[in-house]
Amino acid sequence: MPGVDLYRNTGPEGSVDYKIYQEKEDKNLEKRTDRKDHELRKMFLKTGVISHAKGSAFIEVGDTKVEVGVYGPREIPKRSDFSMKGILSCEMKFAPFACSTRRGHQRDSEEIELGLLLKECLESTVRMNLYPKSCIDIFVTVLEDGGGVLAAAITATGMALADAQIDMYDNLVGSCISVNQGRFLADPSLDEEVSCSDAGHEQGNITIGYLNTSEQVVCLFSQGVLSAASMDTALNLAVKKAEEILPAIQECQIKSFQAKLNRMPQP
Repeated sequence: MPGVDLYRNTGPEGSVDYKIYQEKEDKNLEKRTDRKDHELRKMFLKTGVISHAKGSAFIEVGDTKVEVGVYGPREIPKRSDFSMKGILSCEMKFAPFACSTRRGHQRDSEEIELGLLLKECLESTVRMNLYPKSCIDIFVTVLEDGGGVLAAAITATGMALADAQIDMYDNLVGSCISVNQGRFLADPSLDEEVSCSDAGHEQGNITIGYLNTSEQVVCLFSQGVLSAASMDTALNLAVKKAEEILPAIQECQIKSFQAKLNRMPQP
């Protein structure tokens, strides 16, 4: 029968959706109760979470959880033309249970768009001239969407590439800012992102990918309607927050490298 998942056990006929029992939260964003407007959410970082991948990373920012696996570089079979630059293959997928509404197994337009944005960001970061006629495969899985998914994916992908010992120009850091009627909210939650995405003036979200040493913004994704002054203020704040995240990334990389050294056989 079309439209019916035959591989999933359905509930009784008289069952109801569990969401009707959830408590309604106050989505009034006049004031943050858990943190200040410019304060970041708590973050957890770890590398080497996928054993069969060349490099991998896991990031948890608030309720957002993202896992990244890097495979390669591998030779592109049956390629007739020779290119001095390699190819990046980036795929981003939401887990079926990542959102409040169940996601499909096939990639939708949002996932394809986010994957293309992430690929463009990485093409300016990875030194692909060192991998001629090769391909690097990157798979990003969003385990839970709690806001700032693209920024978390950018940060986790940079850590996974470093864990795979892929040459890059610099550490890649993602940062997200929401603007709501003159208020600039750093590292917004999902409710804040949705509220700031309304089609109103001076409401929007921006996400950047930032290289700290070279001070370059390699990715800028904007949603909503923002003036030039608001965009400039939000961009400067996003860069500042990316610089605050960088020490945590470096600490995680140092611990991961020390753990690899300890596992190596001693002479």
